[in-house]
Amino acid sequence: MKDKIVLAGGTGFLGKALAQCFAEKEYEVVVLGRSNELPADFPQARLVTWDARTIGSWMKELEGAKALVNLCGRSVDCRYSETNRRLILDSRVKATRVLGDAVSRATIPPRVWLNAGTATIYEDRRVELPPHDENSDDLGHGFSVEVAKAWEEAFLETQVHNVRKVAMRISIVLGKSGGAFPVMRRFAQLGLGGRQGPGSQWMSWLHLDDWVGIVDWLVSRDGVSGVVNLAAPNPVSNAVFMSQMRSAFAPLGIGFPAPTFAVRFGAVFLRTAPELVLKSRKVVSRVLRDEGYVFLFPTLEDAISDLSG
Repeated sequence: MKDKIVLAGGTGFLGKALAQCFAEKEYEVVVLGRSNELPADFPQARLVTWDARTIGSWMKELEGAKALVNLCGRSVDCRYSETNRRLILDSRVKATRVLGDAVSRATIPPRVWLNAGTATIYEDRRVELPPHDENSDDLGHGFSVEVAKAWEEAFLETQVHNVRKVAMRISIVLGKSGGAFPVMRRFAQLGLGGRQGPGSQWMSWLHLDDWVGIVDWLVSRDGVSGVVNLAAPNPVSNAVFMSQMRSAFAPLGIGFPAPTFAVRFGAVFLRTAPELVLKSRKVVSRVLRDEGYVFLFPTLEDAISDLSG
């Protein structure tokens, strides 16, 4: 029988990339989703319906699985209204808790449980201060940080013997088909690829191929558990990031900047939160470095060159 990988909430941009990788490696890929069918272009996988809130027949899929990867969570690319705040928090915490309940009930639980989280959990760090790594204990404040903390707390509540647990703090993942990259590429193509806000805020990022590579590596790396930052080893400032985008995509390399007031004003019309652009995230991974993960795209120049091809 094939080894089984269970992807909870795995129908989005990141889950689709993982499903493709694991299907190519001939795993049995099971996706826990709330829809009735997978998208037409989704890699080979079996869909099992669940509500991400309550125990049901879906929990039998965890029996004997090699790995459970939880990616559940409503998109944060929205206005932070009271309703949206509740949906963002509940979609993460409730799904994680019911998975914990299911894992604890399993006769043969998954060997490893990888739970999504966010590198936004760290305190805003600017100028030439060293980046955060997994040893950093200066966490930030505000709504997005409180969500990140509650998400991890829900994950850590469940303690099951012989289940290795990894809390993934994920930075911005760059890929052609989803996430933030296509939007920023379009801005650059329209001549709007200048720095955003002050431009001094740091951006930690990760190429989609390294996202897949790290998760695959973590599934098989028995000695790694606890918090792991998923970020390339070379964060850059927003000004540098947008300069690289202009070089690759902007007509004549020209891009008008967006001052902080313009970012805040524009966020209203784009129905998003300005902090997604303005917060400084300067994060690297000591764990990946010390345990020997080799990045496919360690520098932003390498990543954008690949994504522009």
